[in-house]
Amino acid sequence: MNEAITIAGAVIAVLLAGVLILSRKLPFQLIGAVLRPLAVPFKLARRLLGLGGRGEAGAQISPHAFAATARIFRGRTDTEEALGGDFAHEKGFISPKGLLFRWMGVRVGFMRMPEEMTDELAEEYYARAQDFLGGRVPIEADPRSLFEDVEGAVVVRMFHDSDRGLYFLLNESRKMINSNVRKLTVWFSAILSAVLLVNLLYNDGTVLDFASVFAIEDGFPIPAQKFNSLLFGVATTLGGAVLMWALYFTEYAPFQRNNTREMANYLTRYLARINDHYRTAIGKAKSVTVGEERDTRALASQAEHWHLVITWLAFRVFFVETFVRNIAFQITRNSSYYLFFVPAIFIIVIAAALGVLSSLGVASPFERIAELGWVFAVLFVLVAAVYALFLANAMDCLDEIDQGEWISFHTLKLNAMMGEIVGKYAGEVGYWKNRVGGGI
Repeated sequence: MNEAITIAGAVIAVLLAGVLILSRKLPFQLIGAVLRPLAVPFKLARRLLGLGGRGEAGAQISPHAFAATARIFRGRTDTEEALGGDFAHEKGFISPKGLLFRWMGVRVGFMRMPEEMTDELAEEYYARAQDFLGGRVPIEADPRSLFEDVEGAVVVRMFHDSDRGLYFLLNESRKMINSNVRKLTVWFSAILSAVLLVNLLYNDGTVLDFASVFAIEDGFPIPAQKFNSLLFGVATTLGGAVLMWALYFTEYAPFQRNNTREMANYLTRYLARINDHYRTAIGKAKSVTVGEERDTRALASQAEHWHLVITWLAFRVFFVETFVRNIAFQITRNSSYYLFFVPAIFIIVIAAALGVLSSLGVASPFERIAELGWVFAVLFVLVAAVYALFLANAMDCLDEIDQGEWISFHTLKLNAMMGEIVGKYAGEVGYWKNRVGGGI
């Protein structure tokens, strides 16, 4: 019995270590920090031998076939590299909270976009519009990165000076939501595994004496030891189900919905502010021909100025929605990986542990389950069904993200607005042509 307890304790210790490893990305990042310097000799050899292209993309190609697997060991993604690290202001207004699972609250003051479209802001927008509309389309990419991360980094670099705060919040929301899914899957898998291991290793009818508590006598239909074993199985399975229920409904579900709701609400406010600037720019563009200005060059310069600002503001909204689609895809894809691979890893680890215990003669899983009886088997299947049901609904929080809640690119009607402005200019030209021609 002492040997069984020792081996069982070792198994549980390994299980807990696995929980800590799987619930955090830090161990993978530490491994990456150790392995990264080992790639230096390969890079030096490649340069000495003249291997690899001279361009940026060619210089980033790894000399081995496992370059893509290096992604999990990298501390920062391409998008995070593009964002940079100066986010003290934004972090001060996010206020992440929570013990096991995390949630954020975006406080007033996070947004640093000016409320009104001033002349100084219009000049700043015009300069950024010039850079964007005259910029080069980057075709270089790090082959070790995932495609959506490469695309996210491109968007961030194009609008870094104007929208980096929003992109930072969206990326932080993605990381927090995915982290919560990973933790939920790990802890639920650990609870289910613990229920099984505890019953296989310790449910022999002697650990807890329920028979004495309920005053079970010799004439009772069920022997005292069997009665103890039955109630032990009921208590542990129901305890596991209640613990999963409590974690899901008291922390996980409200925290996840809060995260997605905060992300969507801030996105709505942010795009509404851009829309205000967009409508102001349209009004300014329409009023170019109104007033006392008679210098044609000055009028042409103002028209060009506002046309570029209008176009750039619309493209800001377009690429914000592109980035949101990217973030929603990553949340769903990464969560599906966690929901599949984490339970698979636990199944493999538990099966291996039970195989070791069986080979040592400590416990044979099938014999032990038969000894525990059909009641425990049914209860454990029900707990497993509860486990699967909770995990299947782990991403219901994404229902909070609704494109109809914010100002979208298609609602800006850029084509109609530009046509209306150009038509107004053409109408003014026609009016003066007719007036001058009629006077002659």
